[in-house]
Amino acid sequence: MKSITFASFKGGAGKTTAVMAVASVLSQMGKRVALIDADENFPLLEWRENAMKADTWSDGITVHEADDLRSFEKAFEEASQAGISYALIDTRGGGSELNNACLINTDLVIIPSALTTLDMTQALTTFEHVIELHQSMAMDITTALLIQRVPVRKLTVSQRHDLNALSELPCCETRLHNRDAFAALGKRGLLHRIHAQLKNDPVKRISAGHIAAAMDEARALTNDLLEALDESVEKN
Repeated sequence: MKSITFASFKGGAGKTTAVMAVASVLSQMGKRVALIDADENFPLLEWRENAMKADTWSDGITVHEADDLRSFEKAFEEASQAGISYALIDTRGGGSELNNACLINTDLVIIPSALTTLDMTQALTTFEHVIELHQSMAMDITTALLIQRVPVRKLTVSQRHDLNALSELPCCETRLHNRDAFAALGKRGLLHRIHAQLKNDPVKRISAGHIAAAMDEARALTNDLLEALDESVEKN
């Protein structure tokens, strides 16, 4: 089992959205996925509930609540023993012993950031914390920024400057744009299941097109992450 941890000291940085997007792609690939929900608000548990009501969930995805170290260890062990292909870990904002456990029991750390001063500052603070934590334990775990909520239209001068600043650090090649499909993901379910419901309805084909664009970005991001894990979509 390979694990990917999504982390940020700032709440609302987009960790959960990234987890949902990647989980959707892995599910579409037929992979068994464990979502370990270590966020105190348990957004992934809510996502599953909403998706099951909308018939946009998959039995190949399990969600595990992890509100302390013991439950995190239990969730990780259950996923490992269940033949899960990938575990995606959603952490809480800020620093904590639980977050540190998530950051060291993983194969890859992804730190989301939007192109705002506050998001960038918190992303850089998180990045420094992760690197220092790994170095203190003599661990070499790949860590990269994920730039998301990028405007679909032309960037402002300030946004281009911020993008260049972030790009000096290790970053995912793919960037997620500011799309309604991503913003509404927590209410609607898995991207590919939503798309399947919409694509054959003539009234909803425009919405299906927006979902398809989000799926393309999510697929590209997932491929970035799998390559970082020395795997690829083609191999899977």
